[in-house]
Amino acid sequence: MRLVGIHLSYWQVRWDDDLRPLIGKAKRAGFDVAEFPLLTPAALDLAGLRATLDDLGMHASCGTGLGPETDITHPDLAVRNTGLAHLRACIQGAAQLGSPILGGVTYAPWAVFPQDDLGGRRRQCITSLKDVAAMAEDHGVTVCLEVLNRFEGYLVNTVTQGMELLDEVGSPWLKLHLDTFHMNIEEDDIGAALRQAGSRLGHLHCVENNRKIPGQGHIPWAEVGEALNAIAYRGYIVAEVFVNPAGEVGRGLYIWRSLADDLDAAAQQAAVFLKRELAGV
Repeated sequence: MRLVGIHLSYWQVRWDDDLRPLIGKAKRAGFDVAEFPLLTPAALDLAGLRATLDDLGMHASCGTGLGPETDITHPDLAVRNTGLAHLRACIQGAAQLGSPILGGVTYAPWAVFPQDDLGGRRRQCITSLKDVAAMAEDHGVTVCLEVLNRFEGYLVNTVTQGMELLDEVGSPWLKLHLDTFHMNIEEDDIGAALRQAGSRLGHLHCVENNRKIPGQGHIPWAEVGEALNAIAYRGYIVAEVFVNPAGEVGRGLYIWRSLADDLDAAAQQAAVFLKRELAGV
C-alpha cells in the first residue's frame, strides 16, 4: 500500500501557525503522512514536530520553495549561495523529521520570470543542482524538482523538460515531483506523462484541476492509478489541496473564494478517496 498524506498548509491561516496541532488533524482525517512547508526551517521546532509525529505514528514529507533572494539560478554568486544555504537547511530539516524527500520548487524561484538570459540561468541551475545533489546524498534525502505550470515557473513545465534537467545533472539523489494540478495544464496526457517519469518520480501531489479535493473535478484518477501501478510507484501520495481563502496563506496561494464548506470533513473525504483510488498496488 502507498502512504497517503496531506499538506499541512491546508489548515494554515498564517505561515507561522503552529504545525503540531495540524499533525493531529491530519491523523484524525485518516492520513498517514503530514507534509511540512519548510519555508523558514530555522524557525521550526523540528525536535518537537518529530516527537509529535512519533507520538501519533505519522510519517513526514517536506517541501520548500525558492524566491528572489534564494535563487540558485541567479548570476550573482551571493544570491546563489543564499539559496544553497536555504536548501541545505531544508534537507537537514527533512532528515530530522524523518522525511525521505524534499519536494517543491527546489531549482528556481517560484513565480519569478527573469528578463535576462534564460539559457544562462538554466545552465547555472544545473551547476547549483550538482551541489544540492551532494547535500542530498550526505543526508540521505532525495530532492525532488516540482514540475510547474507556465504561470508559476518558466524552467520546467513538463515531464520531458524535467527529465532533460535530471539527465544533465546526473545524480540519483534528484527526482521529479509531479502535481496533477500542474499536469492538467501542461501535459497532453497525464497518464502517459506519469509513465514517462517512471522510476524518476519521487513525489506526487494529488489535487483537482480547480484546486479542490480529489474527486471534485475532472482529473482522470483512474488513469493516474493505472500509471502509478505500471511504474511501480512506491512514494507518498499527498493531497496538496488549498481551499481556504483566509489570511495570508489564502492570499499567498491565490485562493479567492472558499472551495470547501468544512475543512475537516473535506480532508476526511480526500483521505478516503485517495486511499480507495490510488493507495492500492
